[in-house]
Amino acid sequence: MVYNPPHVIHPEIPVVTLVLGTAFVLLAFILQRAIHGTQSRNTALIRPATGLLYVLGVGLAITSSVKVIDAGQVGVRHAFGTVDPTPLLPGIRFVTPWSQVERYSTREEQYPSGAGSAAESMAALSSEQMGMTVDVAVRWQIDPLEAPRIFTEIGTEERIQSVVLNAIRNGVRDGMSRFSINDISQRGVIAGTMEAEVDSALVTRSKSGGLPFRVATVTAFFLRDLQPPEQVVQAINAKIAQEQQIETERHRVEVARLQSAQQQLLNQTLTPEALTKQYLEVLEAMKGSDNIILLVPTEGGVPVLDIGALRRNLRGQ
Repeated sequence: MVYNPPHVIHPEIPVVTLVLGTAFVLLAFILQRAIHGTQSRNTALIRPATGLLYVLGVGLAITSSVKVIDAGQVGVRHAFGTVDPTPLLPGIRFVTPWSQVERYSTREEQYPSGAGSAAESMAALSSEQMGMTVDVAVRWQIDPLEAPRIFTEIGTEERIQSVVLNAIRNGVRDGMSRFSINDISQRGVIAGTMEAEVDSALVTRSKSGGLPFRVATVTAFFLRDLQPPEQVVQAINAKIAQEQQIETERHRVEVARLQSAQQQLLNQTLTPEALTKQYLEVLEAMKGSDNIILLVPTEGGVPVLDIGALRRNLRGQ
């Protein structure tokens, strides 16, 4: 987050405007009393000047009571140690000239504050007291109706940013402590728990008592990175490599088993008796064909008999 220099209260322009307007009115009153009952050549010039001073004085006094609250802001009026419990919403507002107005942004803020801002790597402990490195991004927003209470109990906008940052740190650490090192793959669950912890930490109560109030509300929470210690990463990678090797060996053993079973089946089915039976069945199926070539296995070899040619020769004779 980007922090501005400590907030210092300076006299506001409306106070100066009120003093100047009062001075114009007093001057006009003095001039009016001075020329009252006087008949001189300069009276005709002084009377319009007196009227102009009255107009300027009253105009400056009214102007000093006007405050403009821009869109996306809320104002808190305070004067002489008293804070108005009613916030000043956007628009033109009339306040007492001696009052000061503290303005707060009601737009959605974010941490880290910008695209170029470096994120803070937060150290957090898992349920086994294992050190983790967490990187989060948070968007948050204040409730305009709580602005007077925020000003009374916390202070300026810079103080609000400090409170929110502390809530983010505490919420991240408290949320991480609920999970073990084996749960780091459940990023959505971890992020939801951290968001709830941060949002809960933004509800506070003043030391003097009173009802608790919310400093801000978390509108979005992103768990951008979650890194376990280096030795744990190495152990996880070694375990994954070992599991892959075991799976490869299992596949190899399964392939060898299937090949062995297939060979055993062939040895059981391809017996001489089974082959002879299959041979006779083929001969039975081929007896009506004219083009038949037979392979006749013998001890001396495998002669080839062309039955079709033999039949044609016999028919020719």
